[in-house]
Amino acid sequence: MSLPSDWTFFGLTQQYRLVFQNAIFDLIYHSNGGFSYQDVYHMPVYLRTFYIQKLNKMFDDQKKDHEKRMKSMRSNKPKVPKMRKR
Repeated sequence: MSLPSDWTFFGLTQQYRLVFQNAIFDLIYHSNGGFSYQDVYHMPVYLRTFYIQKLNKMFDDQKKDHEKRMKSMRSNKPKVPKMRKR
């Protein structure tokens, strides 16, 4: 019996390995050292997904807050009269 070269019954696919390593990197990097590689590597999938979603929500909230402040600053900007040409 020969098995196809992409047989994944006994392991993870290359694509899933990339997704997994990206998730590990994102949690370690964006949690500012809150997790170690070993912590995330051995973390159950549901917890890893939970923490990634929490980080995404936190960054989205920060972005919305920043955009709101920038919009507020632009609307409060004093108007400077234009100089006339002579």
